[in-house]
Parts: sequence; C-alpha cells; structure tokens
Amino acid sequence: MESPLKDVKQLLSSKNGIEKKMLLRDLHEIIVDAETPEETAIRLSLYPAQTSAARIGHDLKIFETLAASGPKTLEELQAQTNAHPITLGRILRYMASVGMVREPSVGLFEANKKCENLADPGAVTIVTHFFENTGPLFQEMPAFLRNSKYQDVTDGKATVFQPAYHTDLDTYTWFSHNPENRSALIKYMGMEQSVRGRWLNEYPFATESTDCEAGEPVFVDVGGSVGHYCALFKTHYPSVPGRVILEDMPSTLEHALPTSDVETLGHDFFEPQPVKGAKYYHLGWVLHNWNDEKSKHILRQIKSAMTSKSTLLINDMVLPETGVPAYSAALDLVMLGACGSRERRLKEWQELLTDAGLVLKDCIIYNKELCHGIIKVALA
Repeated sequence: MESPLKDVKQLLSSKNGIEKKMLLRDLHEIIVDAETPEETAIRLSLYPAQTSAARIGHDLKIFETLAASGPKTLEELQAQTNAHPITLGRILRYMASVGMVREPSVGLFEANKKCENLADPGAVTIVTHFFENTGPLFQEMPAFLRNSKYQDVTDGKATVFQPAYHTDLDTYTWFSHNPENRSALIKYMGMEQSVRGRWLNEYPFATESTDCEAGEPVFVDVGGSVGHYCALFKTHYPSVPGRVILEDMPSTLEHALPTSDVETLGHDFFEPQPVKGAKYYHLGWVLHNWNDEKSKHILRQIKSAMTSKSTLLINDMVLPETGVPAYSAALDLVMLGACGSRERRLKEWQELLTDAGLVLKDCIIYNKELCHGIIKVALA
C-alpha cells in the first residue's frame, strides 16, 4: 500500500498550477466514490466546524506557535493562550481529528503540513475575511432563496446579506459602519492584488503608450480602493509619461497607499467621470459587485469621458462556459448573496458592453486557474 501512495505523492510534487488542481480534483473524486451516502452527508455537513476551528486557531495563535516552536503540551499551550484547559483540549482534539495539527501522544501537539499552511500570514487573512464576511451569507442563503422562490437576486438592498447580518443597510454602507469587517476585507483585497495585478505583465502598455504625454491623464483607476493597481502601474511602467489618478469615495481615499506621483480624486463612479480623455480607464473588480443595470450606468459614466484614443480596461472574472473552477463558482455565490450581482461569462460581458454603447476589442485570460481576465474596451 505504501508504494502506490508514494507514487501519488511524487506525482503531486511534480505538478503545479492547473495540472495540480485537476489531479487533486481527480483524487478527491476517487475518495468520494468510495464513500457511503452517510459519509458524504456528514463530511459536507461538518465542513463549517473546520472553518470555525481554523478561526479559533488563528485567534489563539496555535498554528503559528506549533509551526515556529515545535511540539507543545496542552499545559504549555494553555499557559500561552489563557484558555480553559478543558475547552482548549477539546478544540485541539478536534483539530487533530481533521488533520490541522498532530497529536503524537496524549496531551502533546505538534505541527504538520496543514498546520504550517494555516500559520502563514496569508492564510490568516483569507480565513478571517471569508469567515467573518461570507460565512453568515452561506448559512442564510438556503432560507433566503427558499423564501424568494429561487428568483434572480439583483437588488443590492434585498439580498442574503441583510438577514444574514441583521441589517437594513446595503453591503457597502454596512462595511463603512463596521471597521473590523472592513479591515478584514481591505487586507484580503490587498493580498489579492498581487494575483489580480498580474495582467499588468500581459497587457502591451509599452507599445500602446508611445503617444502619451506628461501632464495628460494616462491611467485612471476608477473605484480603485486604496490604490494597489496605481502602485503596481507605477512600479511596472515608471517611464510611461502622464498622470496616474486614483478615484474612489473620500472615506476610502483616507486610507490610500502613499505611492509617489499618484494623484487621488474623490469620485462616485455613478456620477459623470471628471477626468476627460485619459489614455486608460481601469475598472478593477468593480462591475462584479453590481447587477447589469448598475454596471451599465457605471460604464456610461466612463464612456462620456472617453475619446477615440481612450481604452477602458476591465479587470474582472471571466467565467468559462463549462467547467468553472470551484473557487470561482463560490465567489459567484458570494456576489449573489452580498451584492445581488454576479461573475460573468465572456458572452455576458459582450452583451453588457454592447448595451452600454461600447465594444469589446480583446480579452486576455491572464490566470486560467482563477478565471481572471483583462477586457479591452473602446467606444462603439
């Protein structure tokens, strides 16, 4: 039995990216094929317990401690965390049962690979964001859809979010009133920019920007949050002349990154675009937050400022027609629950842009594993 498992481990270690994920999916299907109906139901039903345990582990710094300091007894971890030994012991036993830590002997716990993964600062950011900012959505979603007769959800003020978070506010207003959740979201989005900013390596800025002039707007990031994309643009293309402008609501710009030579401009993207004739307007993961009508309104505001030399770059998810990866499909459900919006397929992007009086010129899928694409748009 050891030899086949060793062969599988070696095969996994030789793969990366999409190939690795496809192999993991196939291996998971093999496991599922061996399950009874009861085993499948129990596994799925108790997944939330693992997320809760991970969140608790991060609060108590259990993963970080074991990964950095080696094996610890229950008593040593109790002294560090100040948790009650009975409560802590129960949590640790559950963690060991699902492979988050190892329990080599009674009352002794040590790190394994999953523990080391969860100790990574990026893992802390991911778990915190999804547990706090999406967990309640998935808990509430079945009842919400059942009560609404499974109709399309397009009203941002009447989504799963309101009953899930016991509020009458829309998602964006609620986040502005809840700084801890907002901080978790911003931190996660900041981490995501390293992935979602890869399109800057794919797009031919150097060849397209030869006609740009100093003093003229070259890159306007519309709804650009705290300015990660502006910072990446300046890093990747420091020699491209022209003004780089970050636009968002004034309350958001208060937290803007201090990037040299990046201007900030308070702007609501539902209002007319104030910067006219820019070479590039950029919408980075904005339109997936809004239903089609709201998205078309945003697009028309930018269109009003564009010239024949302007290009609108939409950096967003572009779903394939079939075989959507699980992570991307899950984010689509998050958008349904939080915003009454959706991730879109290429055909849906084309229809949206046509209705707004714009033309889709090109689409570069720069991360097939995550369905990330950059859509080049021009005036019709």
